[in-house]
Amino acid sequence: MRLKSLCLVIGLISPVWPAWAQLAAQPEVLSLDTWRVHSGDDSSWASPTFDDSQWQTVSYPIQQSFADHTGSFRWYRTTARLPPSLQGRDLAVGMGPFDEVWEVYVEGVLVGRFGHWTPRPESPFNRNLTFPIPSGTVKAPSVHIAIRRWNGATGTGLFPFYSSGIARFPHPPELGATAAISARTSFYISSGIVRNIPWNLCLLAMFVAGCIALVLYSAQRSRVEYLLLAVYGLLSFLSPLIGSMVTANDSVVRRSWGPVLVYFAYAFGEVSAIVFLAALCRRFQRILLIGSVISLLLSVAGIYGFYFQSPSAQTIAVEYSSILVIALDLLAAWGLFLERKPGSVAIAAALVVVQAATAWTNSISHALHMNDLRFMPVGPVSIDLRSIVQTLFVFVTLIVLYLRYRQDQFRQVALEQDMASARRMQEQLLGGNLLSTPGFDLEAVYLPAQEVGGDFYRTVHLKDGSLLVVVGDVSGKGLDAAMLVAAVLGGLANETERGPGSLLEYLNHAVMGRTGGGFITACAARFSPDGRVVVANAGHIAPYLDGREMELESGLPLGISLQASYTETEIQMGGCVTFTSDGVVEARDAKGELLGFDRVVRLMSQTAAEIADAAQRWGQEDDITVLTVVKTGTKGLRD
Repeated sequence: MRLKSLCLVIGLISPVWPAWAQLAAQPEVLSLDTWRVHSGDDSSWASPTFDDSQWQTVSYPIQQSFADHTGSFRWYRTTARLPPSLQGRDLAVGMGPFDEVWEVYVEGVLVGRFGHWTPRPESPFNRNLTFPIPSGTVKAPSVHIAIRRWNGATGTGLFPFYSSGIARFPHPPELGATAAISARTSFYISSGIVRNIPWNLCLLAMFVAGCIALVLYSAQRSRVEYLLLAVYGLLSFLSPLIGSMVTANDSVVRRSWGPVLVYFAYAFGEVSAIVFLAALCRRFQRILLIGSVISLLLSVAGIYGFYFQSPSAQTIAVEYSSILVIALDLLAAWGLFLERKPGSVAIAAALVVVQAATAWTNSISHALHMNDLRFMPVGPVSIDLRSIVQTLFVFVTLIVLYLRYRQDQFRQVALEQDMASARRMQEQLLGGNLLSTPGFDLEAVYLPAQEVGGDFYRTVHLKDGSLLVVVGDVSGKGLDAAMLVAAVLGGLANETERGPGSLLEYLNHAVMGRTGGGFITACAARFSPDGRVVVANAGHIAPYLDGREMELESGLPLGISLQASYTETEIQMGGCVTFTSDGVVEARDAKGELLGFDRVVRLMSQTAAEIADAAQRWGQEDDITVLTVVKTGTKGLRD
């Protein structure tokens, strides 16, 4: 364990070690902390002879406030006295990250510039820089330094651009030997990277959480909250990562399309977090969704202010967006607490902690003049309480969602087992009733659209040698339809001696009030040994006789009206009678075209298995049932 800790410490300080060694060897550096400042723009203010005694004295603004960005010019001046050890040596000025376009003058001579003035003031992102002073510029122990700076109209200290800390470590300007200043600049750049290691570890954790959420979504596509959490986690990592690369590139100015896209991606990730809460909190879902739209509009206003230098737009985005997010998070926390679902209270508590930490760091601590906990130094690193609690919230939420996922998996397995049992029972109910009947050849095929279905058929060999056939279709699919099928088949058990019309009337009374607002179509036929067939129909597709549809009077489907009656029609059997369900006619291909009655008629010369297979291959959308009855010793269309 000690060895691992030692390796970790070495890994943390290794980037800054070479620069630190140079600092120890070259300590002659003056930190320029006190300056005089004046708004406006006059080239004479760069002169070492200019009298700035009437200017305001300030500490160097290492961190610019939001109000400091006015879209105007400001000059800073200071005078430093060189110690004997630095007189006559090659000197340089070391500059910390400073917003917008600026240039440095030493003894009235321009020694360095960041950004450009024309066609409009523009610069890359802030960075630590070293500017050598030309030989012969400094001739006296006193050195006069002036900085001309243009204050952009909007701030650019945005999270997605500075998460890595690369090339950005705030410090006052420094004057000293060129080698020492160069070493310190390298040190500051490395220190910026090391300082933000906890921040980047939090971002890496968000990336891991996003990947896990994406895996959960791939396994359960109906749970959109997994996808939203994945989007939030991945964008929270990727947008700062890309933003940090953008800030390190000298050729990318801040107000260009690259940074705008990074800004938008980060803002979209923040909005996805609100939509994610809406997916979790059904009680206030509509309010949260409306809030996410408003948040997106505020983000667009912020992007507009960032690109077009509109301070009013960015003020609206910064101030109102923060208030909105706090309000929506607390509303979601309250809704989750009221729902009391497994894990909802834990997510609500984590949300409250996040907003409490945010409120403390952004507002309360400032009002109480206390540390805001945004940049707590711990050795060589800096810890931001907000990023830590935000990461903890994401992982608490992820754990809750994973536990819910596991519960869903257990329920799904149990449901699949129940459905498999139901299908076996239904197969036994249907397959076991196709009896070998003297004088008739029977073939039946049943293909449910789901595990269990709503089609049914029953064949009964009667005492007088007749054959009773009942084919039907319950509206709907799935387990509810299958349960109603079982009830219908049970009702047929002791009433098979009735005529077809009377049997349908009996079934109509038996199922009345049990269909849940649906209905049942059915067709009953009694085949006599002498070739006579008596048929009654309750809204079902008429059977086919030797490939031609029978002309029958169709009554109301079962379960609609107690007064329904069913007319019996007698025909003389030729060769083959084919019963089908509407799943055959309504089979639909990829283009949306139905199989239709015309094509079904052409299939009637085939066996039941061939008809069902043709419908299934065309595109099954409903349960498919085909039953054929052929009188033994006769020739029909099959020959």
